[in-house]
Amino acid sequence: MNINLELYKTFYYVAKNGSVSRAANELLISQPAISKSIKTLEDSLDTKLFIRKRDGVTLTEAGLTIFDKIKGAIELIESAEEDIKALTNLEFGSINIGASKTIIHEYLMPYIKKFHQYYPNINIRIYTDKTEELVKKVKLGLVDIIFTNMPYDFPKDFESIKIMELHDCLVANESFNYLKNKKITKEELEKLPLLVLTKGATTRIRFDDYAKENNLKINPEMEFGSNTLIKEFTEAGFGIGLLTREHVKEELESNKLFELNITIPLKEKYLGMTYDSSKKNNIVIKSFKNLIKNNTSK
Repeated sequence: MNINLELYKTFYYVAKNGSVSRAANELLISQPAISKSIKTLEDSLDTKLFIRKRDGVTLTEAGLTIFDKIKGAIELIESAEEDIKALTNLEFGSINIGASKTIIHEYLMPYIKKFHQYYPNINIRIYTDKTEELVKKVKLGLVDIIFTNMPYDFPKDFESIKIMELHDCLVANESFNYLKNKKITKEELEKLPLLVLTKGATTRIRFDDYAKENNLKINPEMEFGSNTLIKEFTEAGFGIGLLTREHVKEELESNKLFELNITIPLKEKYLGMTYDSSKKNNIVIKSFKNLIKNNTSK
């Protein structure tokens, strides 16, 4: 038997209200339409569902049986519809963001603040780790969207979006003023007290590849787990920091740091976001992605 669910919904509201007119008011449809739907349902079931009275209607025995059976289902469907409406309006939900501490502090923080202002009821969770570990968390369902330096060899079922180009550079503070405007050779690069990321980080992999391709023996002075720490130690004069020009823009403009005169022709690098393509229509993830895309120039 194939009966339209809307007929049962109409039946439910008439039974709940004990009145065709009150059901019509709640459903925002005409009384004749209500009566027609009830007749269609009764004809389909070949039984009377209501006893008409002067002040309304009451259920027949068959009507009571059906009402008891469908009451929970109709209320569950309406609850689901309300949940979907609330989720669409981002009245509840969560988003799990994965990124390095540097990307969080230097880039994402303003967007996270703005998203929280727009949707205060959305629970935001932040995971900081290397890209490799964040990808594993996406696979486990712990992280929804990753922000990291790219290109990166993500799984085939991931989708990525380019946000902004990044440019690696070597920077130093006034302790190394003797290097200002000096053209640094590759041989001199080997002797510099370099402050770099630990092995496994995207930028470190790229830098090590550059050194290998140019037969350079690089022995870093210090290694760190984040670019934020590299910047702090570079500002303190511990050595020459391998950083991203876009992340030390203010320090370069204020002359707190200066860029060494050496070209490191690393491969293309950009900040991007990636996510499991099966979640691309998730309304919360989609809203955060759009916030980023609509407020960023590549």
